[in-house]
Amino acid sequence: MIEAAIKKALERITGMKVYPLLLPADQLEGVTYQRISDPEISAGMVRTGLIEGRFQITLYAVNDYTKLVQLDSAIWNEWKQIQHGKIEDYPVQYVQRSGIQEGKETLTNGSTLYDRKRDFIITFRE
Repeated sequence: MIEAAIKKALERITGMKVYPLLLPADQLEGVTYQRISDPEISAGMVRTGLIEGRFQITLYAVNDYTKLVQLDSAIWNEWKQIQHGKIEDYPVQYVQRSGIQEGKETLTNGSTLYDRKRDFIITFRE
C-alpha cells in the first residue's frame, strides 16, 4: 500500500511523527497525509494500470515557519528525482509537485501554529 510507504518516507525525511488525515487532538506539530484523488491513466482505449494519485501532505510547526519551508524543500528534493524508482519500498513511476496552501493560527498561549499543505501527484501501479 503506497500510503504506508509515504508515511515511512515522511517520517524519515522530516524526523516528525506522521499521521493519516489529521493530527491527534493532543498534538500541535507533525505531518499529515491523505489521498485526495486517484484517477487511472488511460492511453486512448487501453487501460495502463497506472494511477495518478494526488496526495496532500500537511506540515505543522509551532513558532517556526522556516522549518516548514525547509521540510517541504527536503521532501521535494528527494522525491523530484524519482523516475521509475521507489518511495521507500513501493515502486513509483514519477512524482510531481503541485498546489500549495499555507495557514497561520494564534494559539491561546500566544504561540503561532503554522501549516503548509502541499499536493504531490504520484504515478504508481495500485
